[in-house]
Amino acid sequence: MTQRDEIEAAIRTWNNGLDAGDIEAMVSVCHTDTVTVNENQPVTVGAQAIRDKYIPRIEAAEITSGYDIEVLQFFGDVAVVTGRFYGTMKMRSTGDVRNPKGRLVLVYQRDDEGAWKMILDMDNNGPT
Repeated sequence: MTQRDEIEAAIRTWNNGLDAGDIEAMVSVCHTDTVTVNENQPVTVGAQAIRDKYIPRIEAAEITSGYDIEVLQFFGDVAVVTGRFYGTMKMRSTGDVRNPKGRLVLVYQRDDEGAWKMILDMDNNGPT
């Protein structure tokens, strides 16, 4: 498996967890001190902050998610991903469908066992 395949697998694990409502799958590909920087929200640090942020989203909507990598660069044990995210959120309470999309930067670092763990998730919504 190439390094790119490994990064794509980590991103798929996150997205599949989000889509299935499996927060622990999402957290499994994150460093314990992952920094998240999402538009119009405070910066958060840590796996528990990811749980706190995403569990309400998962409970509120049926989610499908996707991404396109535009640039993937490796700097030794660090990988930087830039690209686009997109998806749908069907709100459980109303049936309304939202279509979030935007730009993202993800940074991964190899852990002591050689697995890629996300250390930064930064995105913004809007035109892609």
